Amino acid sequence: MSSSLFNALHLMKVFGAVLVVTCHYAAFYYGFSFYSDGTACFFVVAGYYALNWERTRGIHYLLKRLVRLYPAYLVAVVAYLLTLSPPLNDWPGLIFHHLAFLLTVPDKATAFALNPPFWSLPVFFTFFALVAFLPRITPRAWQVGALMLVASAVALSPLTGWRDGYIELLVFPLHLGAFWLGGWIGHRAHRRPITPSLGYSWLAIALMALAVGCGLLYQPVIEGLFFKAGYYYRGAMVLVFGALFWAVLHSRLVVRPSRVLAFLGTISFGVYLFHNLPPIWLAPYLPSAQALPVAVGLSILLAWGSWALVEAPFLRFCKPRLARWMGAPGV
Repeated sequence: MSSSLFNALHLMKVFGAVLVVTCHYAAFYYGFSFYSDGTACFFVVAGYYALNWERTRGIHYLLKRLVRLYPAYLVAVVAYLLTLSPPLNDWPGLIFHHLAFLLTVPDKATAFALNPPFWSLPVFFTFFALVAFLPRITPRAWQVGALMLVASAVALSPLTGWRDGYIELLVFPLHLGAFWLGGWIGHRAHRRPITPSLGYSWLAIALMALAVGCGLLYQPVIEGLFFKAGYYYRGAMVLVFGALFWAVLHSRLVVRPSRVLAFLGTISFGVYLFHNLPPIWLAPYLPSAQALPVAVGLSILLAWGSWALVEAPFLRFCKPRLARWMGAPGV
């Protein structure tokens, strides 16, 4: 994988993380509604990697994903339990459901009880299971379109009331189109050598501005353009992020390596896991204006600590052992 491709993936992950953190911090500190569905950036990137670069399948592939995600996630679950201190009677249920990647939750309240971003975990896990055990499929444009249409049909169906509205329990059919879009973009982009273009650089910047603008104007946009239908707004943002990924891959923004971008991209999963802890810790001690930058700094520090102390050591320990056990190349 080329350095420019690594840069492109890191840029998408960092941008998605910034949108997610902005969504939660804007609401927590200023009571302001900002929502660009930044999580979809991670869906697109995950689809790109799984359907283009990943060579392993079956239980080996699924174990690789668990080795990468599960340890830091478990640490985060414990941290939120200790910080929020829910009633002790609720602990067994919360622990059980979170250990199961929230695939067993009975309602939306349980899914959001500890850390709201955890809602996407069953989406990722279901997609990884599909990739692991379904036959290899080359993503096509018509498949992306078909999945988007199925998602639209589901959004109009009675299924939206399933489990108190928490139909994200399964990646199919609401979010599979986002993963498939990332896979299709990679398939198309690498059919021939990529020549970085200044035009695509400006297009990428414009699409980033569009995503931020949609987040700032979320309420008017969803009411005026999508008739208060959140799922259709999210589908539109998936297309925006897909176009952004295509533009980034073909832009000059990612030609030169950036240590800062690589660092932030590496710890982006930790930011996703831990960024809602600092606001809770700081709330009794600092006003919003002072707490916000401190919370951002603490989130980055926690994410770096998660990578350095949990994720990277666990990967170093498990990679060779998993490879030997499965008789396959390194994780």
